[in-house]
Amino acid sequence: MQQELENQERQVIAVIHKSEKQQIHVSLATFRDRTFGDLRLFVLKDGDWIPTQRGCTVGVEQLKELEEAVLKLRNAAEQSTHPF
Repeated sequence: MQQELENQERQVIAVIHKSEKQQIHVSLATFRDRTFGDLRLFVLKDGDWIPTQRGCTVGVEQLKELEEAVLKLRNAAEQSTHPF
């Protein structure tokens, strides 16, 4: 798995900082001639950010559906009675 992650082309679109040692990279990745949206947890190890198996890939044809779901999630969180 790690070898496959290293062999893909990746364009980082955004980085979300979770903590000093964890980041979520939002990327456009190409693997085996297919393009995906990728949200992946990276961890800091020996000064380098290393991708983990924790993440999600979505075909580019599903990105609009993912965007709509994230907007619904944000709206639900904003309307929730639980403080965030």
